Amino acid sequence: MKEAQDILHGALLKWRLLKSAEPLLVALALGGSAYLLFSSFWVAVMVFLISLLVGLWFVRPWKFTMAQICFQVDETIPPMEHSTGLILENENQLPLLSKIQRARASESLKNHQSDIRIEHALVPTAGVSLFVVLLAWLIHASGVFQLDRTTENIPEADVVTFQALDTTNLEILPPKISRQEIRISYPKYTQKPDAYTTQMNLRVLEGSHISWNIAFDQSVNGVQLQMGADSLQMDGTKDSFSKSLVADYANFYAIKFEDSLGNSYVSDLFALETYKDEPPIIEMEGLSQFSSFDFEDPQKLTFTTQLKDDFGLADVAIIATVSKGSGESVKFREERLGFDTELSPGTKRQDFSKTLNLRELKMEPGDELYFYVEAIDNKQPRPNISRTETYFSVIKDTVTNQFAVEGTLGADLMPDYFRSQRQLIIDTEKLIAETPVIETKEFNFRSNELGFDQKALRIKYGEFMGDESEGGPVVVTEVEAAAEDPLAEYTHDHDGSNEHNLVADEHEDHHHEEDGNVGEAENPLEAYVHNHEDPEASTLFAQSLKSKLKQAMAEMWDAELYLRLFQPEKSLPYQYKALKLIQDIKNSARIYVHRIGFDPPPIKEDKRLTGDLKEIGNYSKKETLEKEDDYENMRRAVARLEILLDADLKITKADRDLFHQAGNELARKAIEEPGKYLETLQTVKWLSESENIDSQQIKNALQGLYRALPKKQLLPNSSGRYQNELNHLFIESLNVE
Repeated sequence: MKEAQDILHGALLKWRLLKSAEPLLVALALGGSAYLLFSSFWVAVMVFLISLLVGLWFVRPWKFTMAQICFQVDETIPPMEHSTGLILENENQLPLLSKIQRARASESLKNHQSDIRIEHALVPTAGVSLFVVLLAWLIHASGVFQLDRTTENIPEADVVTFQALDTTNLEILPPKISRQEIRISYPKYTQKPDAYTTQMNLRVLEGSHISWNIAFDQSVNGVQLQMGADSLQMDGTKDSFSKSLVADYANFYAIKFEDSLGNSYVSDLFALETYKDEPPIIEMEGLSQFSSFDFEDPQKLTFTTQLKDDFGLADVAIIATVSKGSGESVKFREERLGFDTELSPGTKRQDFSKTLNLRELKMEPGDELYFYVEAIDNKQPRPNISRTETYFSVIKDTVTNQFAVEGTLGADLMPDYFRSQRQLIIDTEKLIAETPVIETKEFNFRSNELGFDQKALRIKYGEFMGDESEGGPVVVTEVEAAAEDPLAEYTHDHDGSNEHNLVADEHEDHHHEEDGNVGEAENPLEAYVHNHEDPEASTLFAQSLKSKLKQAMAEMWDAELYLRLFQPEKSLPYQYKALKLIQDIKNSARIYVHRIGFDPPPIKEDKRLTGDLKEIGNYSKKETLEKEDDYENMRRAVARLEILLDADLKITKADRDLFHQAGNELARKAIEEPGKYLETLQTVKWLSESENIDSQQIKNALQGLYRALPKKQLLPNSSGRYQNELNHLFIESLNVE
């Protein structure tokens, strides 16, 4: 019985939702239509809320009751036998027959719950709403409604004024613009709504679509939009005209037309400025330009990146390049990595974080990582791309053998044994790791072998530093020789008496004088010779490197001791210290680079210092360079305007052509600074098209052209006249006037 009651409650809730959806669809349609027609978000929101409240009040879905839903069930499901209401009654208050009927109705409702039909008008409402939205979109696309809604008075600052070009009849009333509107459709990727304005001076995003819609109070013919040097015919007839174009660059424009009598009129010049879509801005935090890691370090780089863009981001990535090897065998692998933070497409500002794990990039000691952050905005068709500077990271290498020589010598003094200590460390660590799985005899044997190798390496370094012998002669008695060597099973046959085979015995044949003859007279060349018998003087290293090498040999002594005692784990620290000292010695050596440059030809000795200049001639060249004048027509226009002002002459067709060319030169400067030169450009354009001018217009054109022309540089002269600043300003003002 409880299940049947839940079915009825669910049907009531569904009925209320369906009835509430009807006014919601109507409100959405009206709100969207208002946005298309008025291009105002707040107007659309207001229309939506008002429509929704009115619709809900009209439908009143909260008024529906369980009795009404029971009636709907009885009407749509015949097996219920009009007994649905019994399901909601209290069973204890019903007679026996009603209880039986209540049970039958509950079972029937469970079996036919999918047959419940609720009365609503959702489908017709959706169709009407869709029709309203399509109608609003058609009106919006045609632009008729937007033009009609500008019938109110145009702001005084935006009123377009026209001047007649070829008539002086004051009785003629020139046509005026009664309605004007400019629609700016920004590129779709900006997600900006269309903007409408009555102001003719425009500043828009590069690539925006601009539509001019104007209407006159009289019938006119041949309306043209003069865009720079081009004249674009506007579409329309009688009194309503329109024109659309894409703003790809900055320019100037004016409106020109003819009235019904054939008189020509032109408006003032208006500026069309464009600005570019800026590339994304990337700010890195928590990351240094160069970083290095030891092999035992975690090898992780953690940093944050802040991205900003004026119209939204499309993609961001880390471009990483891993280099392996060196010299001609170097290899590069490039990867495109993402941030730990996911990009929200279209967002204008977002922070990203990243932890670069060099181990995950499969980097090994000696490998280098170069990476930078690249951001792409959503500009179409060619997006803007920004990238940061390159950051470097390297894992320190303790194995690589590099050639290095002393700064004053052109020879390589570094031996090949510098990488043997690292191999000893690897073998010792391997021995320690295999200790649980090998026998004691094999362990002792391998440990003693490593001790011998450590000794051999120490003797090699000792010879390289200048030690010419390991020690004094060793006297072995017969008893000691007969004694059994407890380490005989673990040593090489040459580990002892044949120890001299490690290093060639190069210094056996030194001759020593008797003690009575040594020191009798001091050798006068003692301070100037290199005595190989003195170990302190025989090394090829400088004093600082010699002390490090001695310290490394001392560490090798201790490392060998513990290896001989079968304690390799205690030998490892000393081996690492020796390796570090050896690396310091290697890195402290400088590389000698042979000088490469210009090798002059050999001097002929028979000509040297003779002072003979017969075959020596002087080179001379004369050339006249003329700098092209970028403002030649402007200067010619100034000269012609001065003549016209003094002689009170009429402007000829040649003058108008000259002023037109001067206006083109001035337009290049006016595009960069429209507020400074726009008025002058308007006056010059008026002079190039009109036959009726007055002296005031000529004066205005002269003043503007004087300001626009660059000042000529004064050439040096020998005049000693005193230049008074006040006189200079006075003369300059006279020239302007």
